[in-house]
Amino acid sequence: MQKVIPPRLLVPYLAGQRTIISGYVYRVQDCSRLSTPEQIISALDLTFEGSELNPTVPELYILRWHSRETDVYVVPYGPHMGGDWNDSPPFAGNGFTTSRQHVVPQFHTTPMPIPAGAEIRHLTTRGERHFAEYDGLTWRPAA
Repeated sequence: MQKVIPPRLLVPYLAGQRTIISGYVYRVQDCSRLSTPEQIISALDLTFEGSELNPTVPELYILRWHSRETDVYVVPYGPHMGGDWNDSPPFAGNGFTTSRQHVVPQFHTTPMPIPAGAEIRHLTTRGERHFAEYDGLTWRPAA
């Protein structure tokens, strides 16, 4: 699974002040063809009102982890899809983002602890690299 880390939360994550994952998340395999910050931001609907992100940001930090049987992910269906979800963007209500160029399933998780082995990836237009790994207690920088 993965989640884009808003710029204002990168340091709190790395400093151990933020120890949870919550909100809208996406499967890594559904985003594998998205290789630039612009593509990720567009495909995941991350330019909603109040967002710190826009299509011209030069870099992104992405939190990735392996899902476990104890994790709870739900597909956020709105009333028009027979569900009871009602939320603000990036909520679309149909189980997918609103991107017309990229079909990306959308999931939601309630607050859960960051699992050991999670990693932060740094993405720029030049590519992606390993940035940090969580050992269950602290973030360790990439070697």
